[in-house]
Amino acid sequence: MGEIRQIKEEIIDLAKRHSLYGNILKTNGKIVINRGSESPEFLFIGEAPGFTENKMGLPFVGRSGKIIDKWVEIGIKSYGIINTVPIIPLGEDGRIRPPTRDEIDYFRPIISKLIQSMNPKYIICVGKSASSFLEENFKLCEWKGNIGFIYHPSYYLRNGKDGLDDFNKLMDKIKNQKSLGEF
Repeated sequence: MGEIRQIKEEIIDLAKRHSLYGNILKTNGKIVINRGSESPEFLFIGEAPGFTENKMGLPFVGRSGKIIDKWVEIGIKSYGIINTVPIIPLGEDGRIRPPTRDEIDYFRPIISKLIQSMNPKYIICVGKSASSFLEENFKLCEWKGNIGFIYHPSYYLRNGKDGLDDFNKLMDKIKNQKSLGEF
């Protein structure tokens, strides 16, 4: 069995033992692990699944995912997407809420192992939960080494934007920083 496949099975096992798993059972949903390449040049790390992702079992396939798809169309050839927490976090009112620090910490070792096995050249934190997962504080469109930050697509959707200007700034900074030319 391949290393990444084994890690995915470990994620599923851990998820089934977490109290959030009740949300999967209540919604007839799925544990959400990854989408895209398993050895990407760019790895996007998001927060947690939404309702569409919960239903389909893939990260960023709803409205926010369409924003990320638009971002990668500018020339990123190899990318993958994961979340800090693989289960939809629901509040008592049934609405999606951000994952708690304890929930993020519970999954941190296995998600870190997945990131290490995927071995991306660059990591893009999509929103504050992702940057806190990596224990980094970022400004918008900032790179620290091979880790960059951009607002979550839901922020852009709430403000009637697609975030493409910010994403282009982020990509320009890494091109200038590393003199990479075309991705």
